[in-house]
Amino acid sequence: MKLALAAILVGLGAFGGFAAGVLGFGGGVLMFPLLYYVPPLFGIAPMEAQTVAATVASQVFFSTLSGGIAHFRSGRVKTRLAFTAGSVSAASSFAGAIASSWVSERFLLVLFGAVTVLVVLIMFLPAPNKSEEDSFDELSVPRVPLWFFSLLSGVVIGFLGAGNFIFVPVLIYLLRVPTRSAIGSSLVIAMMNTASGFLGKLVSGQLQWLESACVVAGALLGAPAGERVHRLLSSIALRQIYAAMVTLIAVRVWLTIFGFDR
Repeated sequence: MKLALAAILVGLGAFGGFAAGVLGFGGGVLMFPLLYYVPPLFGIAPMEAQTVAATVASQVFFSTLSGGIAHFRSGRVKTRLAFTAGSVSAASSFAGAIASSWVSERFLLVLFGAVTVLVVLIMFLPAPNKSEEDSFDELSVPRVPLWFFSLLSGVVIGFLGAGNFIFVPVLIYLLRVPTRSAIGSSLVIAMMNTASGFLGKLVSGQLQWLESACVVAGALLGAPAGERVHRLLSSIALRQIYAAMVTLIAVRVWLTIFGFDR
C-alpha cells in the first residue's frame, strides 16, 4: 500500500471517529462515502464497495468502543436499552455481514441510499420536548418496536459496515429517548453489533488488513476529541447537524446511483 493512501485513510478515519464522538454513531455513514469517493480524487484507484464495507466495519467497532467508553463515563448511556438493542442487532448484523459477500456493488449502494433517505424522513418527525426528556424512564421504551428496529438495523449494518446512524433518529423520534441519552446509548449499541458484523466480514474473507489498520488508527485518535466537542453543543444543535449531514450524504449517493458519478 502506498504512503499517500495510508495517510489519506488515517485522516479519513480520524474524521469519522471525531464525528462518531460528537453525534453518537459509528461513523460508517460518513466513512462509506468518504472511502468510496475520496481516494480517486487523489489519483488512487477506487476501492470496491465490499472492501469499503469491510474497512468501515473495523473502523466503526474501534471508534464506538473508544467513544462509547467516554459517553458511559459521563453518564449518557441507558444501559438496559443499549444492551437490549445491541444484542438483537448483533445477531442480525452477523447474518447480514455473511450475506453481503454474495451481493453486487450496486445493491450495496442502493441499500445505502435508501437507508439515508429513510433516516432523513424520520427526522421530520417532532423531537421530544424538554418535559419529555426530563421525565424519561428507559423502562417505558416499548420492547417490540425496539427489537424490530434493532433487528432490521443489524441486517443493514452487516451488509454495509455502516447503519448505526439509524439508531439515533429511531431512538429520538420514534421511541422518544432524550437526545444525549440516545447518542450515548447508540454508541454502545454500535459497538456490540459492529463487533458481530466485523467478525462476519473477517470470516468471509472480505477484510483488507492494512487499509483497516490505517482507518482504525485514525478513528482511535478522533473519537475522544469528538466526545469533548459533544459536551459543548446543545441538543437542538446536535439534531440539526445530524440531519444536515445525512441529507448531504443521501444526495451524493443517489447522484452516483443515477449515473452522475465521481
